Amino acid sequence: MYSAIIIDDELKSVNYLQGLIETHLPEIELKGSAHNLEDGIALIQKTQPKIVFLDIELHSTTGFNLLSQLEKINFLVIFTTAHEQYALKAIKFAALDFLLKPVDPDELRIAVNRAIEHYKEKTFDTNMNVFLENLRNANDHKKIAISTATTIIVLEIEKIIYLQSDGPYTKFTSKDNPEILSSKHLKEYEDLLTEFGFFRIHRSYLVNLSEIKQYSKSDGGYVIMSNGDRVDVSDKKKNELINKLSSQVIFIR
Repeated sequence: MYSAIIIDDELKSVNYLQGLIETHLPEIELKGSAHNLEDGIALIQKTQPKIVFLDIELHSTTGFNLLSQLEKINFLVIFTTAHEQYALKAIKFAALDFLLKPVDPDELRIAVNRAIEHYKEKTFDTNMNVFLENLRNANDHKKIAISTATTIIVLEIEKIIYLQSDGPYTKFTSKDNPEILSSKHLKEYEDLLTEFGFFRIHRSYLVNLSEIKQYSKSDGGYVIMSNGDRVDVSDKKKNELINKLSSQVIFIR
């Protein structure tokens, strides 16, 4: 059994989520619920849960503020929210789970199964550290947590050279780690990293523009990255790439 609590300021949402858990997740033992920041902290300290279902919006504050006030976070967090766009980048960068309201039973099961795996592998503290650090840096996300088949690897964003699609997986090449295979699709990382200087130059490649050292128009067009790797550029991306690189790389005809 995995003990859990719900922290949400809407009683209707608490009752609905509680019903889903009792119906679909017999391995989860609910220890109670709280409806504001102060009571939430007290309930965490009293029950010592393994999983906390935490609403992002709590009256005039947020679940993020609740977490920042805790001395130690030794439990897994599954965020809940009615707003998909609300502060979710920090959650995604840390490879944490969130559920959109109204919560779907299948999505709930998936999130809880992932949470249990993270708990067994003791990787949840790594994810939470990335989350809290990025949260403190507001929109300046400096680190990203990469979920692999066996662990969580934390990378500094500026040290990522490029990403390559590998079916449903994504290969990371960075300055510190030659190759990491993530269990997520390249499109998910494109959505996260584009505003931080990354560009999809090919259906299979997302590159860090600051790590491109040379662009060649020969052989269909390709770039040379800072580690010497050659990465192809698709025809429809060439002009846009040239515009982005016009002041920072060497062009070879």
